[in-house]
Amino acid sequence: MLIEFLAWMTMMLAMMIPSAYPWIATFSSMSKPKNNGLIRQTWVLLFILGYVAVWSGFSLSLMFSHFQLDNFLLGVSTDGIKPTSWTTPWILIGVGTYQLTPIKNACLKHCRTPLHYFLTQWKNGPRGAFVMGMYHGAFCLGCCWALMLAMFSLGLMSLVWMILFTLIVSIENLLPQGEFFAKLVGVGMATWGMTLILGS
Repeated sequence: MLIEFLAWMTMMLAMMIPSAYPWIATFSSMSKPKNNGLIRQTWVLLFILGYVAVWSGFSLSLMFSHFQLDNFLLGVSTDGIKPTSWTTPWILIGVGTYQLTPIKNACLKHCRTPLHYFLTQWKNGPRGAFVMGMYHGAFCLGCCWALMLAMFSLGLMSLVWMILFTLIVSIENLLPQGEFFAKLVGVGMATWGMTLILGS
């Protein structure tokens, strides 16, 4: 059980590090004038731990979902849901639809503006650092959970899909046209799902 959980955590964090780095760097920079080196490093660590705590909970829920689906319903493997599964296109349609929702857009807007968040919602102290990390982690989860769920149908531990989804998340969060790109990804996934349904 522990090995499976660590595998999920490794996959989640590996995919999120590129988009999380600007937040960590901005937090570290804004903490510098307020504290000496050791205190600042502690605050940064607590911010990261708050972020990781949110994704740990999500990884745990995905791990248990994986076991349940594998044993009772879908036949999930590390290569994704079996191609014959009727659920695959519906997962893609669901993920694609979520990409187009106001909730996704609001979470993505937050993830793209670390400076604005810290300037308006800054909380001092170690507890504040941890809370801000959790707060950002929650928005980041709101932005990316559906893309992670797509791994069920496209390959749970596939290196190729991990790299591709890491690029998608990074482009959404870091590039100027990230919000438009997120919608393109949504349309593409929904179209792919519909194509699978019509072709079956």
